[in-house]
Amino acid sequence: MHCWRDAQAFPQHHVGGPIHFKPWFRIRLTERKSAALECMAGLLGRPHSGHMQIQKDRLTVQCKRTDLRTDSPTRLRGERGRVQEDGQQYDCLTYRRLYLPPPRHPDDLMGPGLFHRKYNAFGPTTVMPSFHGKCARVTRLMGIGTKALEIHLLRRIQLRDGEIFRNFDELSRVVQEIDEQVTPEQQQQQEDGTEESEGHGWQSPAQPSVGESGAAAAEEQPVPFGLPVGMRSSDQNYPRTCRMCFYGVDIDPFAYPRHCCPGVFILFDEDHFGFIWPEEKYFFWYGRVQDTFQNVEAPSPQAFLEMLKDIQSSFIF
Repeated sequence: MHCWRDAQAFPQHHVGGPIHFKPWFRIRLTERKSAALECMAGLLGRPHSGHMQIQKDRLTVQCKRTDLRTDSPTRLRGERGRVQEDGQQYDCLTYRRLYLPPPRHPDDLMGPGLFHRKYNAFGPTTVMPSFHGKCARVTRLMGIGTKALEIHLLRRIQLRDGEIFRNFDELSRVVQEIDEQVTPEQQQQQEDGTEESEGHGWQSPAQPSVGESGAAAAEEQPVPFGLPVGMRSSDQNYPRTCRMCFYGVDIDPFAYPRHCCPGVFILFDEDHFGFIWPEEKYFFWYGRVQDTFQNVEAPSPQAFLEMLKDIQSSFIF
């Protein structure tokens, strides 16, 4: 019997560590009959029959149970829907193949992997960083929160021995000044259709990052880190030192004009990063997921980029 596990969002006390899983459906193999799919979702938790359709890079599970919507964990690349067949209502869950970024390039700020953060009673949010020339992306895969962060690797913010974090007004001023430079540039690139060629779009992650290298990040001496007075955070157990900061934006890349909220991306170390959102006076941070995954290499850089675009376009909240 083969059992597929689904990422289940449980409340956690610490960022990092493994992802918690629960069985979502299983495939039962018998000697006399062909393989049968059993759905294990719902409030009652009893296995019940379902139907599976397999297409390229995705599979869809259909179930007639009606209590699934009241027990709806956030799924790693899962989408919920309903279909009508023969007068019956079916719950549908569509799963899409997830690729991790290519092997680390020396210029990348951190190695490939998944990261998650504590998010109050709804459990952690899982994201995936990737590097694309002049910018880096942090794409949400599971949970509630930002759809994506775009980090401008050429817009580094000087730490000043951590002094920048002790004055919220000064931090906001620095972010605002950079934003006033970047926003007109990107608007012009969008109008000219040159955004991708300039390094702010979905470029291949195979090319080296332009700017600070991973080696430089490792050599940077840590400086004290603390949140400015009045800054909120759902998790106060964040690292107390950091290595680098960059201008970044919380974006909805498929809105037009693109909706962006500027902020500060903070690299703590190889396994932790954070983002300060001055407009809302809010800070959130992520720790590396310690699980290991097999067979997650993308067949090509283009396949990885297409997956990222597909993830972005599928989110509705």
